Amino acid sequence: MADPSALEIGGVAKSFGSLHVVEDVSLRVGKGEFVSIVGPSGGGKSTLFHIVGGLLTPDRGTVTIDGHDAVGRRGLIGYMPQQPALLPWRTVEDNIVLAREIAGEPRRASRELARRWLARAGLDGFADAYPHTLSGGMQQRASFLRALLSDHEVLLLDEPFSALDAILRTDMHRWLLDIWEENRRSILFITHNVEEALLLSSTVYVLTARPARVLERVEVPFPRPRPDELVDEPEFVRLRRRLTHLLKNDARHAI
Repeated sequence: MADPSALEIGGVAKSFGSLHVVEDVSLRVGKGEFVSIVGPSGGGKSTLFHIVGGLLTPDRGTVTIDGHDAVGRRGLIGYMPQQPALLPWRTVEDNIVLAREIAGEPRRASRELARRWLARAGLDGFADAYPHTLSGGMQQRASFLRALLSDHEVLLLDEPFSALDAILRTDMHRWLLDIWEENRRSILFITHNVEEALLLSSTVYVLTARPARVLERVEVPFPRPRPDELVDEPEFVRLRRRLTHLLKNDARHAI
């Protein structure tokens, strides 16, 4: 029998009154796989994340994590929001160990683990700093480490780099992939940036405008590690155009 997926969503639908937000969405994230969702803003991607995280219950459909029913169950995934959302009264280290602290993990072991990951994330020496003293990129790294140290197999990343400038965003892509290659958690990543999805992912799901449906599932063929110059390769350009065309056509039909 094949190993269960890290995350599997089957036929999920969600409405708020007469507003249909998600309609019959099915997707899977294999163990150790990096999967992205691309779609228009306001199209239901974050609602789907809230369903996976147990914050919302779908009107119909299934959500399984590691083969077990996860509908309406919280605390099964690590989560990184669009904004770092670090608690301003806690130091960087205190923010990073928060999930482990809530889970009742031993304090000393959690802090030793946090110090090791801070060094790997280029935040060595900032353990006792407060969030407002960090740059935007440093805050995003701390936010990702908080999700990583939650020790969940599945991590949900909700447009975590959308507020960063282009150069810093590129740096964060490289940093995230380096950390992911070392750790190989199962990641579901939301973005509306097609290039970002193709650079980071092994599979990309293209969603329609609201109500969100899966328009196409795209396997990304490029081997890892992926150099920054990949964006200029003809096959990358072709795939980027194809996904962009899908989104533009769907947007025109939605008007």
